[in-house]
Amino acid sequence: MLSRGLYRKIIGDVASIALLSLAGSWLLITGASYFLSIVCLLLILLITVLMIRRINTMNRQMAVFFESVRNGDTASRYPEAGDDPFTRAAYREMNRILALFNRQKNTLEEERLYYEGILRVMTHEIRNTITPIRSLSADLARYADTYTPEEAREGLRVIHEQADNLATFLDAYHRLTHLPEPEPVETHVASLFRKIARLIGAEPGSERIRFAASDDCVVRADSHLLTLALINLIRNAAQAIEGQADGAIAVEAERRGDRLDITIADNGPGIPPERLSAIFTPFYSTKPGGSGIGLSIAQRVMRLHGGDLTVESRPGRTLFRMRF
Repeated sequence: MLSRGLYRKIIGDVASIALLSLAGSWLLITGASYFLSIVCLLLILLITVLMIRRINTMNRQMAVFFESVRNGDTASRYPEAGDDPFTRAAYREMNRILALFNRQKNTLEEERLYYEGILRVMTHEIRNTITPIRSLSADLARYADTYTPEEAREGLRVIHEQADNLATFLDAYHRLTHLPEPEPVETHVASLFRKIARLIGAEPGSERIRFAASDDCVVRADSHLLTLALINLIRNAAQAIEGQADGAIAVEAERRGDRLDITIADNGPGIPPERLSAIFTPFYSTKPGGSGIGLSIAQRVMRLHGGDLTVESRPGRTLFRMRF
């Protein structure tokens, strides 16, 4: 769009100069009007000066623009007001490019922090698992002659359990980090809700879940990944109300302008404020036997779709919001 606008503007200025030159030359040669020929010359000079000034201004702004991009400074913005439609269009396009760079930089920073967090957790878990294996296996090898068969079997059982725990952890890591790229299609949320209700219909507490979505709630998304994220969030909510006589879960979709919100709300005890900031951290879990990847997978799915997953919680109400 920028190059077409520049092309049209230059062509228009050059065409005006050419026409005025022809008119001025004809008036001068024929002697029809020396005054009008001088006017044509002045107009040619004026258009030329304006064109040079516009190009110089644009060159300076473009130099600043490319320098900003080169230095990673994406916070600069150019004024989109003014009388010149070409300049307005150019600045608008430059602002759009800077906004894209800024969004990409933020995404890369989030990705870096995300994988750094996973790496820290992996290092911690692997060290905790391998340390007893190394210690016990060394002890068994050194004092093998002094162990009874029962003691040796017990030591090997502990080593086997630790190895199983490590394998389970690595399987969870693989599921989290190897989600496929989304293949978005037009997905009717009401139909998706009906499918999920059938999938989890046999699970404990499924009768407490209420789904609500109007027929006009349509989102362009990978239905398989979206189903995975929703089931993880619904199961998380079901665990929150487990053992609660009046426990209930509401899964609702609502369109807000050009955005679509899917919310999963439960009336459980809520998430303590000190834990709220950590619930999306991979492998973080407060539940016995929990893998700690359900919420992380749901958040990952939303990011792959260019959306966001947020949470609000207080005693008696926790709400997860998927925003597309």
